Amino acid sequence: MTDTAVAAPTVFHRDLLRPHKAIARADGMYLYDADGKRYLDGVGGVAVNIIGHAVPEITAEIDQRREQLSFSYAAVFSNPWQEQLAESILEMSPFDRGSVFFASGGSEANEIAIKFARQYHLERGNARKWKVISRWQAYHGNTFATLGISGRPSWRSGFDPYFAPNPRVSAPYGYRAPVGLSDEALLDYWIEEFERVVFHEGAETIAAFIAEPVLGSSLVGVVPPAGYYERIRAICDRHDILFIADEVLAGYGRTGKNFSIDHWNAMPDIITAGKGIGSGYVPIAAVVLSERVADAFASGSGSHTQGYTFSGMPMACFIGTKVHAYLTEHGLVERSARMGEYLHARLREMQGRVEAVGEVRGIGLLGGVELVADRATRAPFSASERVARRVVDACEQRGLALLPGSPDADFGNGGDLIQISPAYVIDEAQIDELVGTLEEAIVEVAAAR
Repeated sequence: MTDTAVAAPTVFHRDLLRPHKAIARADGMYLYDADGKRYLDGVGGVAVNIIGHAVPEITAEIDQRREQLSFSYAAVFSNPWQEQLAESILEMSPFDRGSVFFASGGSEANEIAIKFARQYHLERGNARKWKVISRWQAYHGNTFATLGISGRPSWRSGFDPYFAPNPRVSAPYGYRAPVGLSDEALLDYWIEEFERVVFHEGAETIAAFIAEPVLGSSLVGVVPPAGYYERIRAICDRHDILFIADEVLAGYGRTGKNFSIDHWNAMPDIITAGKGIGSGYVPIAAVVLSERVADAFASGSGSHTQGYTFSGMPMACFIGTKVHAYLTEHGLVERSARMGEYLHARLREMQGRVEAVGEVRGIGLLGGVELVADRATRAPFSASERVARRVVDACEQRGLALLPGSPDADFGNGGDLIQISPAYVIDEAQIDELVGTLEEAIVEVAAAR
């Protein structure tokens, strides 16, 4: 080790040069570090916590049932909580009938969904169908397969040799779209691009299209226009392409509907969900298959090889049933819609006062704030200024936890995004605190340039 070398910390954090405060406890909407400082959790960890921290109804149930929740392997045994949670998720889904397969996180769920899509076509004798169309600036996970279909350059860089050559289309990102196009022409532009990719790749080779219905952490809160998914769905139907809705971040009530695809009249074939299913009390995710997809397996080979050690784990599924019950009994999906309207109204007011705020976007309790150096031209700050990171750090100093979005939102030319994704139990006073603190931080950082 040289004199200038830096020793790595005991915990191998993502950012080895940034200090990480230890959160010692949490309660409701608040986190408390080891020194007792309180933070308003404006991001739900990472859009995970949806019912609040340390909810007594959940923690008490875990304590009472701990002796019943011993491990069993889902490839051999089922358990009553897995069956119950699957039924509850199906009831929330847009499917009249279907099947649910459990995983431990969103990356696992999306990788399993891709494999299910491939096997679906194999079961039906279409062995040439294997490619997955995705979108630039999408994020679907951090395994080789899911990062390979993601469109986040800053995370893909260096790992490209491991990725399959799957095709991509543009994200429906109106704020950074070609200048001069009307809304109608812009929608046509995105749809025509999708059709061209299908044509050039060969529809007979394409197994699925995967998309976050409302875009998550890479573009934070981009909402495609009316008609977008309906037209994509029609193209998929013409060419026997499955539509996978990645609802890991924006689903399970965050946008004010059960799943974010419910804002459009476009039925997916497979839904992946995660984060909110366990609300941070346990890692759990799900792959929800439509009747059409599930029945192809049941009437074909009757089996598949997907799964992980902790798929359908009794403890995870038990907690999932309790989170679902709390979500339902307290009307939290409807509350997400109501509080989301208030959040976005307050964010628009902030935008009117702060020149560095180029756009605020999102739906329900998923909000994105894009920061710019020049609002008139939409010119981003230089990436070297790390504006979003500095704003989030300034919020943390003031007792507010938020997250910066992907650093390359403007197609690799910079771009600073702030993610807002609190638990659905947030109230108006806490939203006022969140937006007020964020505004102070943005003004401070912009003035210090």
